[in-house]
Amino acid sequence: MNNKNKLIVIAIIVALVALPYWRIKTNSKFFADGLLAHLSQLGEWNHQAVDVALSGEIIIKKLTFRPQGYRQNILIDAIEVHTDLKKLLFSSSSHLISHVPETMTLSFKNARVNDNANDLQVAINRANYWPMAGTFLGAFGCGEGSGPSFSDEQWQQIFPSNPNFDLELSYALVDDYHIDFNLNINNPENWFIAWSGTLTRTSDVERLAFNDTIVDTLYYYHSDQGFNQKRNQLCADDNKGSYAAYRLKSAEEIQKYLRVFANQEMPDFLSNQYQRSLAENMELNAIFDLRDPKYIFEVVGMSQMEYYAKVDIEAALGENEYQKIQLVNIDYLELDMDTLRAEMEAKQQETERIEAEANKPKELLKTITHSVGKGVNEVTVRNWSQAVGQNIKVRTRRGRPIFGRLLAIDDKQLTIASKYMSGDATITVLRKDVLSMTVNR
Repeated sequence: MNNKNKLIVIAIIVALVALPYWRIKTNSKFFADGLLAHLSQLGEWNHQAVDVALSGEIIIKKLTFRPQGYRQNILIDAIEVHTDLKKLLFSSSSHLISHVPETMTLSFKNARVNDNANDLQVAINRANYWPMAGTFLGAFGCGEGSGPSFSDEQWQQIFPSNPNFDLELSYALVDDYHIDFNLNINNPENWFIAWSGTLTRTSDVERLAFNDTIVDTLYYYHSDQGFNQKRNQLCADDNKGSYAAYRLKSAEEIQKYLRVFANQEMPDFLSNQYQRSLAENMELNAIFDLRDPKYIFEVVGMSQMEYYAKVDIEAALGENEYQKIQLVNIDYLELDMDTLRAEMEAKQQETERIEAEANKPKELLKTITHSVGKGVNEVTVRNWSQAVGQNIKVRTRRGRPIFGRLLAIDDKQLTIASKYMSGDATITVLRKDVLSMTVNR
């Protein structure tokens, strides 16, 4: 081959590599704009640059996000997007802007609240980091704010500087009507939290839209990584240095609240379990079943009090069996007269408040969740070995459900490729710990 032919071959090779890369790089900007447009229902987004790798990973750099109704921004170093390379290579720019892929993982790096204003951080403090954290974080019996919540001064002692978080959102369209999702929230000095579940779409149109998806069950996992120690020290100091005194006071404050607002109280077993959950390095697993299915934006927009009033809960600490959270009738013989009188007055005030509120009609969503996608819902697997190589959902005796691909199974354990914290992981689950396995048909 002469030099001229060699140059031609080299030029062809360069063109075959450069043109697809140029198209991917160009389309990645449209894709990033479309992705942020989908997220714009949450607030206003801005970014400085978009990079793309041949692997198909897109990196949106230096973002600011201002939630609706607030002046303060959330700063994010980058969003790493993992998706199908073919989508960027073969899709039109208009399709990239208006559609999101059927499977995607978004990794938010170093998200933190900007210090230039304080309205957003104050709202986060008042809400006890809800809906990021699905508990009151031990504010009962200690928090000096309303709700209950910790006051700004108390939060300043717990968090001398605003905490930074890494978040990872993964989702997959499992059939025409259902989307599995998993949201991991990690701060190594405070907690690791995971929310997961299945969203129901209202139609099978090609375009994926998340704001109008419906949820009826959410799975929650909370692993303490330092927060409980900080909180317990603060609350013990307010109780003459006694953590035990704070723990008992916290449980009794919950009892007072339940007597007024739920007209019931915790049984002794549940009260003891709550007190145990305040200890350091504890793991909490919960299944939240909404009594009436809700749009996802409705659930996110609920206050924590409202949310807990609309769900049935199963919970477990560590490796314990799940227990239904069930209240019991009030034992009035155990209450002194001053406590009884104060609680009756508070109950009357709450009754008057409820009567004064207008009842807003709610759209009935059960029809959608029970009628769409029939024949493609989850199917329980009886012979687990037949599910090797398939995407499965495993419910275990501990922790949230595990989503992933079943790699292997033997007499003792299952091996599953799954998502964990900031990346992929191959995990094993003992067969004796598996309650059920399902696949989507």
